[in-house]
Amino acid sequence: GKKRCRAPPNSKKIKKYAPKNCTLCSGMGCTLYPGLRCTLYSEILNLEQFKRLRKKKEVVRSNNKEVWCYIRVSSQEQKDNYSLENQKAEAKRFAESKGYSLVNFFEEVESAKQDTTRKEFSRLFDDLRKTKRKPYAIIVFKMNRFSRSGGSSIALAVNLINNYGVHLIETESGIDTTTDKGKNEVFRRLIMANEENLTRLDHTIPGMKALLNEGKSLGVSPFGYDHFGPRVNKFAKKEVEQRIVLNQTGKVLRQAWVWKVEGEQDSVIIKRLKTLGVDISKQKISAMWRNMFYCGLISNSLLDDIVKGQHEPMVDRGTFLKVQKIVEMNKQGYKIDRDADDRPLQGTLICPICNQRMTGYLVRKKGRHYYKCGKCLGVSINADTSDRMKKNIGAHNLFVEVLNTYQLDEKYLDLFKLQLKRILSSTDMVKKNEEAIYTKQLTELKNKKDKLEERFAFGEIEQSLYDKFLCQIDGQIEELDAKYDFSGIDTSNLKINLNKAVEFTQNVSKYWVSGNLDHKKKIQKLMFPEGIRIDTQKRQYLTSKVNALFSVKRSFTRNTKDSKKEKPTEIGGLSSLVAGAGLEPTSASWRI
Repeated sequence: GKKRCRAPPNSKKIKKYAPKNCTLCSGMGCTLYPGLRCTLYSEILNLEQFKRLRKKKEVVRSNNKEVWCYIRVSSQEQKDNYSLENQKAEAKRFAESKGYSLVNFFEEVESAKQDTTRKEFSRLFDDLRKTKRKPYAIIVFKMNRFSRSGGSSIALAVNLINNYGVHLIETESGIDTTTDKGKNEVFRRLIMANEENLTRLDHTIPGMKALLNEGKSLGVSPFGYDHFGPRVNKFAKKEVEQRIVLNQTGKVLRQAWVWKVEGEQDSVIIKRLKTLGVDISKQKISAMWRNMFYCGLISNSLLDDIVKGQHEPMVDRGTFLKVQKIVEMNKQGYKIDRDADDRPLQGTLICPICNQRMTGYLVRKKGRHYYKCGKCLGVSINADTSDRMKKNIGAHNLFVEVLNTYQLDEKYLDLFKLQLKRILSSTDMVKKNEEAIYTKQLTELKNKKDKLEERFAFGEIEQSLYDKFLCQIDGQIEELDAKYDFSGIDTSNLKINLNKAVEFTQNVSKYWVSGNLDHKKKIQKLMFPEGIRIDTQKRQYLTSKVNALFSVKRSFTRNTKDSKKEKPTEIGGLSSLVAGAGLEPTSASWRI
């Protein structure tokens, strides 16, 4: 080099540091001082000593040639057009051309708008988590077959690459995620797939709204109906216009609504339906109670309001609303364990502090059942009286004592029958008056409906106004049906009804003790329709709303205790009467 070496001429260090072949000095040493070594060469030589310490980036080339394939179509029509077979054939051709081994297929007929609802798509990721030998890549025909969820689909692709070391390949174009440029292109196509979906919805949603406003249904009809129309899968049900018909199963299901209103539990209804040839799960029957399609109405997120459907209702709107009240009560905590035969009062007992219905549990070590409040601490009571601690009387024994308080001395039974007869006669009179009011109002509404239909038939009003006012009139009829309930006790054969009522009330504790779980719950609901509060500390039941039939007996009991010498008189007034079906047990075993 041009710079002078630090070692002086004729120095002993010259031979020690002089290079044998210096590329910078043409192998001849320094041009100024022959035989000397330049400082620039010394610095390069020093850096060479550090290169061996540098960590080299090792490029690991995988020999794994196994790939999985995911294929999908959105509808049955696309499947019938051999779209799945075409995608599968293309995947095999691509794998063979690239030297890949195609070892696993995942195929389904499902929309790609949602990722979590696709069973085969979810199974693909489950298998990736479980398998030790991961595939090299997942191949798809087009990226819109993989997903249309936009940002979520990109997150899934990143998860494949980073967490599982699995690439994503599109067979149509050959792009993959092995390079940064390829990743960006894959992500861009996934976003485009989502944009295509949104654009398609902009064109299809107005038509879907128009279809719903006409009272027609989108998608598959619920259990109990047969769906005929242009877009059904089965060829035998293909028709030009949509037609939804109540089938034989639906006609049997009508009885289930009656049983539900009568107070039957879902488990009992399911068993009774099975004997009639209808097999329905507890999830399906629970969804049925909440679906207003069954009462002839259509509700959809695309609609601003509820629309009257063109299909035949399975149940009238009044009955549907009654079932909704029962369902809402269940949401507030009234849930009975169907298998808890040893805890029949579960769901009937009410906490005296928070007024919530108490639940129950089993202490397996002791083999004993308890009732407790799930909200308040310390509010619990044993179900049965313990043999060791007889002072801690159980909730069941206390309940039997309460039932026994409604037993009347036989010498007062005739007077009780007379009082009960007066109540029933008065109830019958009130019922007839209500029926007259109901009939009058119902006739007026039906006349309005007839006039509305007549005006629409002669073209005096438009379709939109007709639908609007028809819904209003139907809603008023619905409210009228819900307001008046004429399912009370039958007074046509008063003497027989009185004898049955007296016999049942005199032996209600025996019926409760000897009955099964279903019978016990019916008696509890009959006597205490709103439940019964219990003080777990003092171990006593508190005052609760009681059925009118038993309330009258309690009045007789109080009068006889107040004056043992005087003969009890007839109770004046009918304030204790509870209108409706509360006077009649729901089981035929003790129907009064």
